Amino acid sequence: MVDIDPLTDLTIKLSRESISPEKKYREICRTVRRAIHHANRVSLWRFNESRSEISCLCLMEEDSFLADFGTVLPQSECEEYFEAILQKEVVIAPIAREHPYTSCFTEAYFKPNNIYSLLDYVFHHDFKPIGIICCEATGEPEAWSERDVFMLKRIASITSMFY
Repeated sequence: MVDIDPLTDLTIKLSRESISPEKKYREICRTVRRAIHHANRVSLWRFNESRSEISCLCLMEEDSFLADFGTVLPQSECEEYFEAILQKEVVIAPIAREHPYTSCFTEAYFKPNNIYSLLDYVFHHDFKPIGIICCEATGEPEAWSERDVFMLKRIASITSMFY
């Protein structure tokens, strides 16, 4: 059996027209977990039309998918984050609870979910941001590597091609 790298495997799986959106979301999360080892919590989020809120499409913690997707985070609760992710397309927050773009999520989201670090990247449709791939490290802070950022950027590019 040929061992296929995670990005090629994701491209092949997402290119199948018969795969449902939910299965695509799960494949994206699985690939992120395989490629970014310290991301033990991975989720996909979609912007609404006005980009004033994001809704969770899929959530994977460790190796299990959680049923509590559907969470909505409004821009009004964290303007700094929305501005940063839309302008920069990436947010790297090794100490997310203290980071200027992400500290607004501390009480309502990070503490209840034991999240310490965050690495997010935007994916697009027709060159417009439509969603975010979110990597979170739970239990302790994680200093994301350049390789982690590179891999997430590649996964976001593949996701954009097939979304």
